[in-house]
Amino acid sequence: MRKTGTILALLLLPLWRTAALAQEGGEQIETGHTQLADGREVAYRIRLMPLDAYPQLPPAVVKTLEQRECMVPQTYEARQPENVIQGSFEKQGSSDWAVLCSAGGNTTLLVFFGSHPGVAMALRRQSDALWLGSELVGQYGSAWGISVAPASQVTAAMGKGSPLADHSGITDANVERSSTVHYFHDGKWAVAASGAGS
Repeated sequence: MRKTGTILALLLLPLWRTAALAQEGGEQIETGHTQLADGREVAYRIRLMPLDAYPQLPPAVVKTLEQRECMVPQTYEARQPENVIQGSFEKQGSSDWAVLCSAGGNTTLLVFFGSHPGVAMALRRQSDALWLGSELVGQYGSAWGISVAPASQVTAAMGKGSPLADHSGITDANVERSSTVHYFHDGKWAVAASGAGS
C-alpha cells in the first residue's frame, strides 16, 4: 500500500452508524455516517470491489467467497484493486490466499490454504467503518488493508525467543496508524504487533 503525506486515520467507536449501498458498475459504494472517538459525526464512502476484479483467484476460493456474498473493501488510497493477496502463509513454498471479505456491513479477514482451497479461515472481523482514514479532510474511506509480510518481518514482529520464520505472514493494518502480523506455525495462528501500518 502507498504511503501518503497527509492522513487522518481514526479509531472509531462502533456506537452509532448508518450505512447504505449504491451500485457503480461492478463496484458497490457503501456510504453512511458514524461517530468518531471524539464525538464528531462524519460521513464516509467505502468502495467495494466485485470478485471478478481479481481473476487470479482460484475457482475454489471464488466459490466460497461467492457463497459468503463477499465484496472486497478498498482503502481510501487505493488506485487499483487491492486487499486480495497471495503468499506462502501455511508453510514454505505453499500457495495460499488472504482476502478481506465485506458482507452485511462487516469485513472479515479470510485465509485459504492451497492444501484446502475451498476452506476459509476467519482471522478477524469488524465493522466496515471501524477504521477510517482520509487523504483530504472530510473525505473518509476505509483504512483497513492487508499485505504479505515477508519472513524477515514476521521474525522481527514475533520478537526475541521466537523461532525464525521460514515463510510469509499477513500484515493486517490500520493504514499508516498501526499493524499486526498473523503467522501460521505449528498448526495455529500467532499474532504480533508490527508497528506503524504500511
